[in-house]
Amino acid sequence: MTSPVRLALLGCGTVGSEVVRLLHEQSADLAARIGAPLEIAGIAVRRVGRDRGDLPVDPGLFTTDPLGLIKRDDVDVVVEVVGGIEPARSWLVEALRAGKSVVTANKALLAEDGAALHDAAAEGGADLYYEASVAGAIPLLRPLRESLHGDRINRVTGIVNGTTNFILSAMDATGAGFAEALEEATELGYAEADPTADVEGFDAAAKAAILASLAFHTRVARPTCTGRASPR
Repeated sequence: MTSPVRLALLGCGTVGSEVVRLLHEQSADLAARIGAPLEIAGIAVRRVGRDRGDLPVDPGLFTTDPLGLIKRDDVDVVVEVVGGIEPARSWLVEALRAGKSVVTANKALLAEDGAALHDAAAEGGADLYYEASVAGAIPLLRPLRESLHGDRINRVTGIVNGTTNFILSAMDATGAGFAEALEEATELGYAEADPTADVEGFDAAAKAAILASLAFHTRVARPTCTGRASPR
């Protein structure tokens, strides 16, 4: 029997919970695709006793020790959905240097210090995947990394922030003011409770840095900003 691929999940908030659900609901399909079953080895969170509803996961998998989880010998892949710069950077560098592949959508970290992650991946002989960091489920980064890798790209254009796109469209179409359009975007769930990253351009800048790094085969970093988060 093929040995399972064991995952360490860092964070179990809104995104992490859905990762758990998808792994549970699509387990047979995922196993058929990769040729081995996927198993959750552990989930690092800030509060083990937090009510997570009907999440289909063994409560015994939760831990408040992310580094301890990462260092376990039975962990093959680390999935990071915590966000922020630190301690996420330290955790992922540790995992990659240990030869454990990483999947992350942490656009802020990738844009600010993606070089550290890529260097750690090269050092450990591990893979670093971050497709969801730009354009969500739209397959954009993989074509840049693979299909277009040998082509010369002169420019990359596009709308990379849906929240500001909605706000500007609403202001243009209805004559609404910025505050009114932002309030509507928040009510509809397009904007975060704290929309700073979107309306101040940090989100778009991070995505632009990631896209430019891949398209032009160089390391483009977004200007440093502070960011710290803990697993939820």
